[in-house]
Amino acid sequence: MTARIPAIVLGGTGYVAGELVRLLATHPYLDLAAVASDSQPDEPVAQFFRHLLPVLPHLRFAGHDELLEYVTANPVTAVFSAAPHGVSAAMIDKLLAAGERASTQPRVVDISADFRYPTAAAYETVYRHGHGAPERIDQFTCAVPEHLDALHTPHVAHPGCFATAILLASVPLLSLGLVEPRLFVSGITGSTGSGRQPTAGTHHPQRHSDLYAYNALAHRHAPEVTTLARAATASRRTGIRVSAVISTSRRSAPLIRRSPEPLPAGRAAPGWRNG
Repeated sequence: MTARIPAIVLGGTGYVAGELVRLLATHPYLDLAAVASDSQPDEPVAQFFRHLLPVLPHLRFAGHDELLEYVTANPVTAVFSAAPHGVSAAMIDKLLAAGERASTQPRVVDISADFRYPTAAAYETVYRHGHGAPERIDQFTCAVPEHLDALHTPHVAHPGCFATAILLASVPLLSLGLVEPRLFVSGITGSTGSGRQPTAGTHHPQRHSDLYAYNALAHRHAPEVTTLARAATASRRTGIRVSAVISTSRRSAPLIRRSPEPLPAGRAAPGWRNG
């Protein structure tokens, strides 16, 4: 019987962490060992995620420094980071450095944006601040799992929820040559994607059953989506522009449109009449 691998979660109080904890609580090969939160140390995890009380009645939040014990004491540890972008990289770097000193092998899945770009310069262009661990970037591969034939790095980064929805819809079309490699995306994204802390523009009661555009044609996920679509389709010509509207709570629904082609002279566009 294969031994279960201990798993730890960084940034444990957010919505993404809640989904990770739910999946890990009943995972057949991973054993949820610790969930970290520096803001809620020693508080019950089920206090934040009450639906998990039946399966995790006694688990309490650990401090991030306590996770070093798991990384150094176990030959292999699965590390899932749900910490915010701009914070996650430094946390991961600290854990990996501890593993290197102890000759152990922590393996990281980063859910933040910190390791989604191939260079620190590309990351800094989008997020407007320095990268927390630029020397670690080459140790990560970012891809939707369905688009990755083989993993050649010890750690992985996952695209964001909005980017994942766009890639799952667009990559098959691009790979099969069914569309020109220039797409326009209008996406409806859920309010939980903005995190637990409400603001005037993200609070769900203000967003529910309403649609409004934000960051049209300048969305921060557009470079990420374009980079990953090119990698998945082996095409350097792919270009994707994104506009986003807000509604619902937990889903991202992209509408993919191909680049319009010029119509022959004298021909009206479908759905329109002359005169």
